[in-house]
Amino acid sequence: MIRNNILGRIKSVLDDLPNSERKIGEYILTNPEETIKMTTAQLGTAAESNSTAVIRLCNRIGVNGFTKLKVDLSAEIVSIDESGYAEIEAEETISDIKSKLLANAFKSMEETSALMNEFDIERVVELIEAASIVYVYGVGNSRIIAENMVQKWSRVGKIVVCPTDNHQLVSMLGAAPKNALFFGISNSGETKEIIELIKLAKKSSLKTIGLTQFGQNSLANKADYTIQTVKTIETDNQFISSSLHAQLIAIDVLFYAFLSKNYITSTERIKQSREEMDQYKNR
Repeated sequence: MIRNNILGRIKSVLDDLPNSERKIGEYILTNPEETIKMTTAQLGTAAESNSTAVIRLCNRIGVNGFTKLKVDLSAEIVSIDESGYAEIEAEETISDIKSKLLANAFKSMEETSALMNEFDIERVVELIEAASIVYVYGVGNSRIIAENMVQKWSRVGKIVVCPTDNHQLVSMLGAAPKNALFFGISNSGETKEIIELIKLAKKSSLKTIGLTQFGQNSLANKADYTIQTVKTIETDNQFISSSLHAQLIAIDVLFYAFLSKNYITSTERIKQSREEMDQYKNR
């Protein structure tokens, strides 16, 4: 199991880094074993950058100092998987397709699980628990995740609403009850509809949560709390959406953390929901 996914964090932000920090990141990715033996000054020199950039990179990826980065990286090196996300190619065998799909799903879920901050998970669970109603919205693939949230939390008695279009949600947010919560989902963190809804929710004094990929983006910057998934690299020719798997595991972690904290009432409601569904089918 990847512990804190140092290499994954660096890969996620690499393209957005200033040149001095990018050099540090590229060196760590290429030379992880050498990195754990270095001081900040030595790494700065080896990467043709400087020690200040090393500290800035640590802060940017959410690691408390270079010593902590080396400790986590040392544990991670043992289980480094150099393979990237596999693409489906022409004339693939069914066996190869199954293997690639399984490997991609596992990789994105494992890296996201390692990336998720446990304090943020606990806080988001508390916010969902205290909310009178949760409004959730996503576009494209993120719509699937939003509907998955509705299905999960509705079974345990939590009111979660995912309107069919953003115009409906605009009206709802403007008249939202006290302690309502808005949960916006955007893998890129730049989906225009989600950013505008976050602004409106905050204007209406709602707490806001964002589910997005790791790194700096508009959703991460504007939401009160953010749950971040691994940034999967998807090319123009890649047909496999590994980001969807990453989002699904993030929602699963949130849901089962919620269920565990409210175990008795949640399991009773799930049981009651099943019984009512069975009665409905038998009518």
